[in-house]
Amino acid sequence: MIGSFLQKIGSSARPFLPVASGFVFVLFSAVPLPFPYIGSIAPTLGLAAIYYWAIYRPDLLRPTAVFVLGILSDVIHYLPIGLTALVFIAVYQIALSQRRFFVKQIFFMLWLGFGAVSLLSSLVNWTVMSFYDGAMLPFIPVLMQFLMTLMIFPLPAWLLIKVQRRFLSQE
Repeated sequence: MIGSFLQKIGSSARPFLPVASGFVFVLFSAVPLPFPYIGSIAPTLGLAAIYYWAIYRPDLLRPTAVFVLGILSDVIHYLPIGLTALVFIAVYQIALSQRRFFVKQIFFMLWLGFGAVSLLSSLVNWTVMSFYDGAMLPFIPVLMQFLMTLMIFPLPAWLLIKVQRRFLSQE
């Protein structure tokens, strides 16, 4: 009886895994790392989750959830409210529009596509924050954050692949 109850809970929770993983990645990206001066160049893990799920399970990650994850990221990182939400929605829409191409590709192509949207999101963030501050911000930290995000992408992608295969492949 307990086993069937847990199975029902598990099956009803499955549709929330993409949103939950995005939530965890957004929170994890705000965890202080034990390295000095890395806070401003820490990888944008939430972006990886948005990109991955937009390609592989867009039915389980709706634009509303993407927007909420972006607002959460803005609050956590003390950014202007709506900036990351705008970027996340843009990445979601770009990935969704290219879904047919990327869903059939090898991992390297997925990674290359992520690099393109990650670079675009970094440029948008830098531009908007420069206007917000009223001065051109240094570009090196933005470039370093982009490179860190790009280099670490295989790890969150691997985790999301495991989650998808383990919990969402039956659907």
